[in-house]
Amino acid sequence: MLLFSPLAPDYPTPASDFERQVFDFCQKWKDGVTHFEFMTSGSTGSPKPILIPREAMIASARLTGAWLHLNPQDVALLCLPVHYIAGAMVLVRALELDLSLVLVEPSVNPLQGISPLSIQLASFVPNQWHAMLKDKLDLAAFFSNAKGVLLGGSGLSPSLLDETTEFKFPVFLTYGMTETVSHVAFQQLCPTYSAHFSWLPGVKHQVGENGCVSIKSAATSQQWIQTNDIIEQIDDAHFSLLGRVDRVINSAGRKIQAEKVETALGYLLPDRSFFVGSLPDDALGQKAVLFMEGSSVIDEHSLRVPSLESWEIPKEVIYLSKFETTGSGKMDRLKSVALYLNAQK
Repeated sequence: MLLFSPLAPDYPTPASDFERQVFDFCQKWKDGVTHFEFMTSGSTGSPKPILIPREAMIASARLTGAWLHLNPQDVALLCLPVHYIAGAMVLVRALELDLSLVLVEPSVNPLQGISPLSIQLASFVPNQWHAMLKDKLDLAAFFSNAKGVLLGGSGLSPSLLDETTEFKFPVFLTYGMTETVSHVAFQQLCPTYSAHFSWLPGVKHQVGENGCVSIKSAATSQQWIQTNDIIEQIDDAHFSLLGRVDRVINSAGRKIQAEKVETALGYLLPDRSFFVGSLPDDALGQKAVLFMEGSSVIDEHSLRVPSLESWEIPKEVIYLSKFETTGSGKMDRLKSVALYLNAQK
């Protein structure tokens, strides 16, 4: 762990490759570099490089600072790789808002073995949050004075959501992507719970005929960014995130949203890693399939839950020894299914 000011004239000698990458980014920022290249997360295909203008990153940092009422010398935790936008934006917020930085080597459980200190801003991906809760870390010792603990990159399982809503410090599930320069909306999980996402001030949106949302803000240089995310508008300021259009399963003329099925089954399978995908079917066109990591067999009759229509229930369960992951550590559903299909040839 290293606590330092990114605006300091000199940095300590890096003790790891991670620290070297952090110091290099900070120095480039102070040198006035105008564009930074990042890789997209690769959630629905191969990661691709994208150039983000400095002005867009500044706009995003100021948006977060205003939202969370961040002040100079507030302490921000960085435990994410800086070659992805989530980690880099922790640095930009610190540089633009004069925050102090705590560097912790990215890992599944970044706070394990760390002496408690007061942190006002932190960003985690769900698997890190899950590991910290599973290991029963005293998170209040770190975040009792937090202004925002941000969880992003994917949704939370029902069991993880239930555990999270019990905290007394502010935790938010964020919505955003590389192209929007980090988060543009949030769902408050605790200390009060909101069932819906809220757009950050200044973020404009519009919904197309297929239900997918487009986004525009100062962080996108006022250019519309078309997403593959299907939302349900509650009102002008709030929405529910239903899932991705590329995860809609067309089965016998009915559309099944894979994320809805995963949420419903999550209550039955709290300790299992799984996802819902599709396979070709002669009769249905596509059939919904439950892919599970590991060889422990479940009772398939238990999948008939009241919150799902009969046609939404997976028609088959397939067990894979291990799921593939993307470069950013997310579950790679497409590659996992592709490798399964290749193995069947």
